[in-house]
Amino acid sequence: MFIKENDWVALVSPAGYLEDKTVADKAKSLLKKWHLQSYTAPHALLQYGHFAGTDEQRKSDFQDALNRPEVKMIWALRGGYGSIRIVEDLDFSVLKKNPKLIVGFSDITIFHIRLHQLGYESVHAFMPVQLNKKIDKKIIKQTKNALKGLSINYSFTSTSYNSHFKQVEGVVIGGNLANLYSVLGTSLDFDTDEKILFIEDVGEQLYQIDRMMISLKKAKKLMNLKALLVGQFTDIPIDQPKFSKNYQEIIKEHTNGNYPVIFNAPIGHTHQNFPLILGRKLVLTNNGHKINIYQPGINTTENEKK
Repeated sequence: MFIKENDWVALVSPAGYLEDKTVADKAKSLLKKWHLQSYTAPHALLQYGHFAGTDEQRKSDFQDALNRPEVKMIWALRGGYGSIRIVEDLDFSVLKKNPKLIVGFSDITIFHIRLHQLGYESVHAFMPVQLNKKIDKKIIKQTKNALKGLSINYSFTSTSYNSHFKQVEGVVIGGNLANLYSVLGTSLDFDTDEKILFIEDVGEQLYQIDRMMISLKKAKKLMNLKALLVGQFTDIPIDQPKFSKNYQEIIKEHTNGNYPVIFNAPIGHTHQNFPLILGRKLVLTNNGHKINIYQPGINTTENEKK
């Protein structure tokens, strides 16, 4: 699935509420530049305590976007918390007749997991709430490529924590670590065997990162990976008393050494938030100084034009 000129995009808020309501207009403006049509879901700008409307209102907006055949992309305006409260009440069977992209990150990881269970790709990418700051043109280009079905290709600097490897490839799944941790042992549980697992997080204390990594390890999610790709772990509070390891050391401690562990991917709760197509093959190449991320496109018509 990929978007084409004049396709419709639904802007939804399946989790937390938006403090800045102008975000939706900024998203519409960007989509217009991409020659796409868009609408803001009826309840997307509401507030009901922590959430963007009640569970029923958020579910209604998302289901309506799923049901509309003209909608080719559902873009979450923000994350926060709340997706897990509605995801299993949604009917995704309509995607068989009306395929569409679901785009976002953070709490939207819950939807990525569900879609992967059902055999669909989805796009881990920046959300409109991040448009309050200027986003790098390279990120805009790579995100647009991902949505249009073109290949994505970008690099980042290696670190001393990274494993030594030349190239590794496999289907990539994952997202926000706290959300992955929250579904272990539930009907939303996920399979990581022979896959590249991606993780990122924000605002978690080091001992909490340790707890979540131990849980992934005990659930055997870190046993048979092709690789572990680690994005940005930002806004880590200062521990009192001080934890004995940093987050890189914590993560490496709980892997088994049989696959590459790759840090510093420019993906996550940071303004430098590049896209990943979850559920698709990912190729990681290491030249010693830079790690390159490559995912093949599926839009052969557009590729031929380039």
